[in-house]
Amino acid sequence: MVWATKRIKYCSILLVVIQAAGALLGVAYITATTLMPYHLDYIGMNSADIQNFSPKLHNLILVFLKLIGVFQLLILAYGIINTLIPFRRGERWAWISLFVLGSLFLIASLAATLYVGAWVKWALLAVTILFLVAMLIPVQDFFRKK
Repeated sequence: MVWATKRIKYCSILLVVIQAAGALLGVAYITATTLMPYHLDYIGMNSADIQNFSPKLHNLILVFLKLIGVFQLLILAYGIINTLIPFRRGERWAWISLFVLGSLFLIASLAATLYVGAWVKWALLAVTILFLVAMLIPVQDFFRKK
């Protein structure tokens, strides 16, 4: 039981660090006054070109960027609360919830990043691997027979 508690504890710390880093990106999206550099690289235009082409289009894109940031913060806030309370207690539903939500979030983010061809795909791939490691190391503690 001591090892199970340590596995959950250390993996929960890693998960919170991952989620906090993601929350910082969410804040960056919310506070952005222009598209991210990798978005501009994909479009092949700079922010001024988009603004000159259509100010409304530029504003709409920024609204969508901010919405993505808000949704990201909400998802990660849930993840952090889930990790710090029920996950650390070893509650099975918390592991399932965190694994499903985290996997769907990371798969969608990775797919979009790979599509855009952003350089951040390598960082996101590393985060995805760390997430899977942090979720799979303590899996036996959540699904052991009681």
